[in-house]
Amino acid sequence: MLNRTVSQARSFKQNPNHFPRKLNVRIYNALSRTQPKYPLPKTPKRILIQCQEKIGDGILVFPLLHGLNKIFPNLNIDLLCSKHNRSIFKRLPYVKKLFIYKNGKKLWKDLASNKYDLFYNTKDHPSITSFKIAKHVNAKVKVCISNIRHNQHYNYALKNSNVKTILEKNALLLKEYDQSIKIKSWLDLSGNQSKNNDVCINISAGSPYREWSLKKWIDLINMIFINDKSTKINIIAMNKDQDKINLIKKKIGYPINYYSNFNNILDSVRILSKSKVLISPDTAMIHLADAAKIKILGLYSADNLNVEKYSPLFSKYKILQSDSLRLKNIETEKVFIEYRKLIME
Repeated sequence: MLNRTVSQARSFKQNPNHFPRKLNVRIYNALSRTQPKYPLPKTPKRILIQCQEKIGDGILVFPLLHGLNKIFPNLNIDLLCSKHNRSIFKRLPYVKKLFIYKNGKKLWKDLASNKYDLFYNTKDHPSITSFKIAKHVNAKVKVCISNIRHNQHYNYALKNSNVKTILEKNALLLKEYDQSIKIKSWLDLSGNQSKNNDVCINISAGSPYREWSLKKWIDLINMIFINDKSTKINIIAMNKDQDKINLIKKKIGYPINYYSNFNNILDSVRILSKSKVLISPDTAMIHLADAAKIKILGLYSADNLNVEKYSPLFSKYKILQSDSLRLKNIETEKVFIEYRKLIME
């Protein structure tokens, strides 16, 4: 029987619905040669990193990129990303080239024509698309995060037995070069964070499953304001949720700051940096708040493995889980109670 608390999108191992994918992977592996094993280059000059497709997943690659730039200041870093998260990588000065998934023959030509010392696939699960990418990349050493279903397509597999979060898994390559290295936030806000009474509430979500009802957001805003009228409330929403912002404005009679015209999710950092705490159902915004080292109250589904993989690493936080894959069942009163506890710490 299908476990309803397992996310449909990503649980290759646990979700029975992924049986056709598993079968295709087995067939592909049986027909593919095992690649020879090579050591990592001591001082790579060019690296191509394969990132996952979503914006939040892209943000979790930032500590890896930041660390590589520190260890190898002259390293030329190129990325293979998606059209969804391309814009966030454009902000990084040490990223030279961006290649986009699903560009067809152009992508295969680009991968073959650029020579790399190292290719690193940050995905810890097998996919035939990733197998084909590894085959076409022109790299001396091709590296993956160890998984019995895809190791044969790479020259070097990183062990991940004690690592849980995606951020830490991405950074395994750093540990391979320097065991003593500490994973650090890529976002330096020292001297820019004001100690005030702001709370940041992100009402946007990347999936309908993660959306919380507008009524609950309005009720929560009212609870926070009534509890302490000196609290400055900053509401964040992506452009697509402008209608929700307009409805909240009609329902709320007291002053609130609204921010919704973001060309890039990274632009929200200037709002987060003013806040003591972020409340969010969206993990991309949670990852930004984590990098900014502000307190986080995250709304998550009942998928425990998802919580384990996408929990904050640098900030104090509290996670409230729904009893299903949808967040709509999380009660407003519980969110408010945990908010009060968090701001008092």
